[in-house]
Amino acid sequence: MILGTYIMALATVAALLSTIGYFIVARGNKAYVIAARWSYYLMTILVIFATTYLISLFLNDRFEFSYVAGYSSSDLSTNFKITSLWAGQEGSFLLWALLGVLLGLWVKYKAKEQLGWVMFFYLFGQLFLFVLMNISSPFALNQVVPADGRGLNPLLQNYWMQIHPPIMFLGYAATFIPFAFAMAALATKQYDRWVKLTFPWAIFSVCTLGAGIFLGGYWAYETLGWGGFWGWDPVENASLVPWLGSIALMHGMIIERHRGAFKKTNLFMAITTFLMVIYGTFLTRSGVLADFSVHSFVDLGLNAYLAVFLVGFTVISYGMLIYRAKSIKSSEPDKSPVSREFMVYLGMLFVILSAFLVLLGTSSPLLTKLLGDPSAVDISFYTITNMPIGIILGLILGLSGIFTWKASGRSELLRKLPLPVIISLVLVIAALFFGVTNAVHLLFIFTSGFAFIANLILLIKRIRRQGIKRLQADLTHTGFAIMLLGIIISAGYSSSEKGTLESGIQKDIQGFGMTFQGTHNISKDREEVHLEISRGETVFQANPVFVWSQQGLVRSPYIKKYLLYDLYISPEEIKELSASDDVKALTLAMDKTEKLDEYNITFKEFDTGSHMQGGAMSIGAVLEIESPYGKTSTITPRYIVTGAEEPEFEPAGIPDTDLNLFLLKLNADEGMVMLGITEADNVNEFSARKALIVEVTRKPLINLVWLGLIMIIFGSAISAYWRITEVK
Repeated sequence: MILGTYIMALATVAALLSTIGYFIVARGNKAYVIAARWSYYLMTILVIFATTYLISLFLNDRFEFSYVAGYSSSDLSTNFKITSLWAGQEGSFLLWALLGVLLGLWVKYKAKEQLGWVMFFYLFGQLFLFVLMNISSPFALNQVVPADGRGLNPLLQNYWMQIHPPIMFLGYAATFIPFAFAMAALATKQYDRWVKLTFPWAIFSVCTLGAGIFLGGYWAYETLGWGGFWGWDPVENASLVPWLGSIALMHGMIIERHRGAFKKTNLFMAITTFLMVIYGTFLTRSGVLADFSVHSFVDLGLNAYLAVFLVGFTVISYGMLIYRAKSIKSSEPDKSPVSREFMVYLGMLFVILSAFLVLLGTSSPLLTKLLGDPSAVDISFYTITNMPIGIILGLILGLSGIFTWKASGRSELLRKLPLPVIISLVLVIAALFFGVTNAVHLLFIFTSGFAFIANLILLIKRIRRQGIKRLQADLTHTGFAIMLLGIIISAGYSSSEKGTLESGIQKDIQGFGMTFQGTHNISKDREEVHLEISRGETVFQANPVFVWSQQGLVRSPYIKKYLLYDLYISPEEIKELSASDDVKALTLAMDKTEKLDEYNITFKEFDTGSHMQGGAMSIGAVLEIESPYGKTSTITPRYIVTGAEEPEFEPAGIPDTDLNLFLLKLNADEGMVMLGITEADNVNEFSARKALIVEVTRKPLINLVWLGLIMIIFGSAISAYWRITEVK
């Protein structure tokens, strides 16, 4: 057994001892507090040491370790060797555990009189990760030590992927905190304090999971070349569902803090959000979706263990909630439909509904497998089900910016409603002017615009009255509305055009002059394309990239950002041009006449010629040319087969013109020939030229998506900071 495996085994023992110790403390024996605490400290030190040790193995190219050999290589730069830590399942579990044990230090500090139960349930979640790491260890050895490693997938050699997974796993780890405090509240029947303590961490989950989703979406948009930022892939959905759950939990906590309502709902949401993280881990890490997700991890033999943990957590947590349900007393929420509280309540319901529908679609391969052949839902399922929810959420968001916490009066509504409604109608008229005719899309734009204007007005007023300290909710809601506008416009009204760019020849695509200038290899798995782009007096270079990855060839785009749209240039293919790609063609049958401009051309017969020097063979087509003046002449373009991959062409000129004809293809059995028509003197040059097939897309207002997400994350971060300060 090796050092890393010993470390993880000892860390697991320490975690188990700490869990047992805190359970005994929870049962009333305070004498075990010190033992449980120091076991936790030992576990934390060992996990930090294990992580540091694994990083050192990557930095020192220790390819005798299977995980290092699988995700690194000697020529990998230092920063990407560190990134390789979370490139695979085993390392990402270790990163998740590291973040979890560090957050647990705060949990232990804040649990106070509920220390035993809080830490017991928190560690119960951490044990889930420790068991998985012991089953599939990042410190396993290779039976045969390779000379070099496989290297990091080139798609992961990206700045965004250096920071995206740590932030995402930090969000996953943060969902353990409300779960632990909620379970402790159920165990002790003390339902009043847990929300105040964990409210900042519910917001923190919204912030970190949102940031992870944003970075992952931008990585896909910038790197993968398919033109989108969200593909409704199961791995993407596995982070989206807990994010939506955290949003619902956060808003439920707001109402509970204001009115003492929704106590059962918040306990349910804290448990469910945590369970969705475990369920998402089961779906994406067990291999059950391997045929339906481009991101899903392979099965490492964890299926049974993941399923046991999922069922165990579900039965224990929901069982306790059902058992304690009668003892949970809460106030009635405000049922006035013209209050902000009612809007928050409605918003929670529709966010939960969206999360449920996404979860249902993601689980479809698993559910259909129970009935027969597994199958996934089409992406249109998510669009169709979430489009009306997006419209309703826009309306709710706008009204929540207008209503007050208590029921709003008629005079107040008449004063606040007209401006957002009028501006939203102006947005709809502008959309009609720019070609938006879909009624559902127009309604989506109206409600999103309504939400944006109403919350922007509230944001400005709040800054004037209170400064930036309390603007977080208004900033987040304004950002959400901006994001909705960006999604519907950029996704629904992008325009794409494909074109073939011949080397050195400018072609107009999407209003830009584009010239293909060749390629060069920037590494063993990356080929950079050189394009010169011009529009008016502006000229710039664009360099999309072909990337050969473990998933095959990936086309990494070049993105030119403008204020109102992105110019998205995705390379499709580079091909060698043959003469047939570069010239007009004319097909003739024996003794048939076709017209070219004002000339009549008749194919008379084949001229097989003779064998030439070096074994080459000449084949010609005898053509009779009749000019518009009645003059007749005979020409014979030839097709010379030399044994090389490309034939040579011997053209024949049409008298009194600049046009040359050459024999492009022939079919002796059917008496058919294909003639190429060109003004070029040397048609043999065509076979040596290259062309780039490229797709160019205008993505209108895509920057609104990124701006909206940044505002959501920034607003959530400010809110989490102030709430943590309040708890202190």
